[in-house]
Amino acid sequence: MYKNLEYWKNKVAIVTGAGHGIGAEIAQDLIDIGMTVIGFEPTENRVAEMCEKFVSSKGMGQLVPCKCDVSKDQDLKNAFEGIVDTYGGVDVLINNAAIGKEGLISTGDISDLKNVIDVNIYGLIACTRFAIQSMSKKEDAGLIININSICGHYMPPFAEPKINMYIASKRTMTVINKLIKDELKSLKCKVRVTSISPGIVRTGIFKTAGIKFLDEEFFEKNPHLTTKDVSNVVLMVLAAPRTVQVNEVIFHALHELY
Repeated sequence: MYKNLEYWKNKVAIVTGAGHGIGAEIAQDLIDIGMTVIGFEPTENRVAEMCEKFVSSKGMGQLVPCKCDVSKDQDLKNAFEGIVDTYGGVDVLINNAAIGKEGLISTGDISDLKNVIDVNIYGLIACTRFAIQSMSKKEDAGLIININSICGHYMPPFAEPKINMYIASKRTMTVINKLIKDELKSLKCKVRVTSISPGIVRTGIFKTAGIKFLDEEFFEKNPHLTTKDVSNVVLMVLAAPRTVQVNEVIFHALHELY
C-alpha cells in the first residue's frame, strides 16, 4: 500500500487497547507488514478475545498477547522488562488505549472522571516513558504514535455537552504530544512522536461508554470514518522517511461537520 514499510518487517510494535476497534485494526495491519505486535489489554477476558480475532499474515508477522493495564505501573514495568529481555526493546508504540464516559466535568460521576484520567492521560504518559527507555536500547530510532481525536483540537458540534471528560482528556493529549516532542528534541533523542487525530470513527467505544446519542442511527445518517481509515493513516506515518517528523495528522470523513 505504501512504500518504505518493508523497513518495519521483523521489528517490534506495542499496540495498547489492541483487542477491539481501532487498536485491533492497527494491530492486524502491522502484523500483515511483518511486525511482531505486542497487544496490550487490561484483563484476561480481553486478552482471550484478542487472540480469537487475529489471523495469520503473509508478511510473517505475529501477535503476542499481553495482559497489561496501562494505568498500572507494575503492569507496564513487567511488560516492558519482558519485551527488552525477549526482543531487545520496542521499535514502535501505538498509544491507542482510551475510555470514554458520558458525563459533565462539573457534575459527572467522579469515579468515571478518575478512570478517564488514569487511562487516557496517565496511561499515555507512563507507557510513553517506558517506551522511550526501551527504544533507547536499540540502535534505530523509535516511533511513538498517539491516537488522539479531532476533539483534541476542535469542540465537536453536538447539540448538548455529553462527553466533556473524554474531550478534556484528548485536549490534554494534544498538549502532551507537543511537550514530549520538544523534550526529545532538547535531549537530542532520535525517537519521533506523532499525534493522529481522526474525526468520529464508527467503533464500539461509544456503546460501551454509555454514550447513547452516538448510536447506529447517528452513524447511518452522518459521515464518519472507519477503523480501517485510521489504520491507513498510521501506515502512512510509518511509511514516511525516518528523517521526517510528522507532528500531527488531523482528518475526518468527507463532509463531516467540523
